[in-house]
Amino acid sequence: MVYKFIDLFCGIGSFHYSFSKLGWKCVLASDNDETTHDVYEKNYGMRPSGDIYDIDPNNIPSYDVLCAGFPCQPFSVAGKHRGFDDERGVVFMEIIRLMEVGKPKIVVLENVSALKTHDNGDTFKTICKEVENQGYTIDHKILKCSDYGLPQMRKRLFMICVRNDIKHDVDIFNLTEYEKEMTMKEYLGKNFEKKHAYTIRCGGARSPIKSKQNWDGYMVDGQEYRLTIPDAKKLQGFDDKFYLSDNNKNAWRYLGNTIPTRFTEIIGYKVKAILDSDEHSSQRMERNSKI
Repeated sequence: MVYKFIDLFCGIGSFHYSFSKLGWKCVLASDNDETTHDVYEKNYGMRPSGDIYDIDPNNIPSYDVLCAGFPCQPFSVAGKHRGFDDERGVVFMEIIRLMEVGKPKIVVLENVSALKTHDNGDTFKTICKEVENQGYTIDHKILKCSDYGLPQMRKRLFMICVRNDIKHDVDIFNLTEYEKEMTMKEYLGKNFEKKHAYTIRCGGARSPIKSKQNWDGYMVDGQEYRLTIPDAKKLQGFDDKFYLSDNNKNAWRYLGNTIPTRFTEIIGYKVKAILDSDEHSSQRMERNSKI
C-alpha cells in the first residue's frame, strides 16, 4: 500500500528521508526557510512550498499522514519560554487549519521535550485539546537518540495522533525492538573518550571543550578533535549520499535544526503498522458484509 503524506515545516526533510524508504509518496512539503528548498529538491525531487499561512488546504491532494516538526524555539529550554505568546507558537494553529480540511488518518507532531512542561504544562494541554477536538486520540513519548543506536544525547517529543475511526491494535510507543546501544567509537570509527555525543546544535561551534557551549569538541587518542560535517550528518542519521549544502555555515545550521532520522524511521514503522492494521480491518469487515 502506497500511503501519502504531507511534510510541514519540512526543513531538509527528515520525515521524507525515512518515509520514502517505506515507499510512501509526499504530496506537499512546506517550509518558510527558502534556503532549504534547494536541498529538499535535490534530495527528493520536489520543491517545497513556502509559508504555511499561504497554503490553501482545499488544493492539497488527499493524503493519509500529516507530519509537522513545528517551530520549537518558543518552547525550548534555550529560548525565552514564551510559547503561545510567540507567533511561532501560534503557527501551531495552522496545522489545525489544515487538519480540519484534510482529515488525515494520522498526524505526527514533533517538538522539543520542554514542550511538555512549558507554562506548567498548559501549552501541551492546549495543543492536545486542539488536536482532540478534531477527532483524534493522542499518544506521546520523549525519545532519546542514544536509546536507539544513534550515540548522541538529543531528545525529542513525538505525538502520534490517530483519527478516532481508525481501527488498530498497535502498542504505539512500545519501542523495545528498536532499542540499541552504540558508542561514538563504534559508530564513527575513532577512539572517542566520550560514550555519547552532545546534541548537535546550530550555535556554539568551536567553543572550548570544557565550555558549557561546547558540543562539537571531543578527545580522541588524547588529542582534541572537532566533529566534521560528515560526522554530524551521520550522527543525525543521514547517509553519505545525502546532499546538504555547498555552504558550510548553512550545512551546520540544517544539521542542528533537523530531526534525527532514526526517530522518523521508527515513527514511520509505527505509523505504517497502524495504517496497515486499519486497512486489514476494513478488508475483513468488507468480506464479512458479503457473507
